[in-house]
Amino acid sequence: MASKKAPLRIKRIRDNSRIKEIGLMYRRVGGSDWRINISLDPGQHKKNFAISQLTVLARRRVLNATEHFKPAGYPATAHVDDATTWSHRRISECPIKNVSEQEDQDQWCFSFESEGIEFFLPQIELARVLFFHSAYMTRLAMLPNGLSEEFDIQSGDEPDTTEIHILPTSTLPLKARGDHEQRRVLAWILLDEETRNSFSSIAQNQLKEGEESNGHRRWKFRFDPPALANVELTMRGQFQKESRTFFVYEIDSVENLTVQSSTTVEFFDPRFAEQQASKGAAAQGASAPVTEPLIDDDELPSLDSEEYILDVPPVKLSFSQPVMTTRKAYNGRRRSGAEKSEETESETGDDQTDVSTDEPTIRGQLPAAEFDAIDDQSDDTHLYARKFEAFSAMVELLRTKGCRQVSGGIRKLPALAGYSKHLLEDGNPRCIAFHLLTKHGQSYALLEVDTSDNKNRLSTLLLKQPSPRFDWQAEIITLEQYLLKKSLNWPTSHLKLVFPDRHKRIPHPRTSSENKGLLEPDSLQHWVDRVLAAMA
Repeated sequence: MASKKAPLRIKRIRDNSRIKEIGLMYRRVGGSDWRINISLDPGQHKKNFAISQLTVLARRRVLNATEHFKPAGYPATAHVDDATTWSHRRISECPIKNVSEQEDQDQWCFSFESEGIEFFLPQIELARVLFFHSAYMTRLAMLPNGLSEEFDIQSGDEPDTTEIHILPTSTLPLKARGDHEQRRVLAWILLDEETRNSFSSIAQNQLKEGEESNGHRRWKFRFDPPALANVELTMRGQFQKESRTFFVYEIDSVENLTVQSSTTVEFFDPRFAEQQASKGAAAQGASAPVTEPLIDDDELPSLDSEEYILDVPPVKLSFSQPVMTTRKAYNGRRRSGAEKSEETESETGDDQTDVSTDEPTIRGQLPAAEFDAIDDQSDDTHLYARKFEAFSAMVELLRTKGCRQVSGGIRKLPALAGYSKHLLEDGNPRCIAFHLLTKHGQSYALLEVDTSDNKNRLSTLLLKQPSPRFDWQAEIITLEQYLLKKSLNWPTSHLKLVFPDRHKRIPHPRTSSENKGLLEPDSLQHWVDRVLAAMA
């Protein structure tokens, strides 16, 4: 399905409204639709939001901005030893007077010390950056046993591999299924015992501490954090020098997260099976809508609507040992009445402006919208090295034939607006291997692109350095952009201009009949011979 990317705008609030306070959650007794009290500056009629908006609700953040606003607050960084030892305290206990006297003073904070400063971190803000990246995960957090009802976890067939089976009844959004960053975070929540227990504690605390009166259930958000050992938190907030106290408005990044799980996680997805069975065209890249959508959090989205992707300030996450995730067709029994595949275009017109970030239902009327809320900055290119095993072996053979390797490595192709080939079919990044070699005093670049999903057959590219001080780093960036814009084809016109008579396409050796994406190691020698002949 084509996804339309758009800025965040919310209906029924004024332009440039700043979030001042975040209060308690509530729902009707017997109902399931939770809302949360929000105070905006300037004051206005709208005083609550659906919890599907929690992804973007951070204190002092400006909503419906019509101009650029500098992020509010003073920056600070804190090292975490063990978050399970943090104190649970009310905002009213914060020594900063203008903070402790606000209307949300009864809400829960974590209190901890770092480098001589006492931090008051609103608990809902930590949960937002760790867990609330979509309406789906926010709703699931409020349900006892929510994770178990959506996913079945099994040991994989290969060593150090775990299978996560997305159950046919799961409403996990399409973006989360096909996005390697969101899958990695989901695997962390599902498989890391500490993190899963922390996520589950949200519903447990709600059941234990929620209060009912006048037909509503009300709850002051509280949960048990994971240990977050050796994590670095980068935050912004209000600092009072006299008391050495810091009240956190917003967490910008969470670095050095650890995951206690297998190194490879395979997601088995019935929606992916339907996509492959349809044999439709590949999903296209995001395109800008004709009109800006407005989030209406009083309405629900329909099941068959086109999915808008909303640009929001993402939380930066990084894992010390990131896991590799893959997406595979569900190998179990397919449900009857299959839903539309990911390539099915909706009939929603471009003049539709209202969208909903809640979960789609049969009662919904609006197009669905999802947040692009995670920026995974983990150092993970090594996870994709196995896609280039044969190519790397060929480069090693070249070294025995008089070539000297100057540098080399693997890079992810960049995301370009309007183009999708930077991702493989399963949502993992498509990578390019780049090696700089010398032979007989002449420098060459050897490039190989991962086409294991058979989207295109792309030969190895050999480039002869055109000048002594040639900038290879700038050139590789240019080539990456051309590759995407030309749907994974080497840019002939550009190569003729920059490398006249100095570029060669090297055919690959014969591939395995069982897997066209893998190269047979026994034919490497012929590949090496063709490269050497092109260097002559």
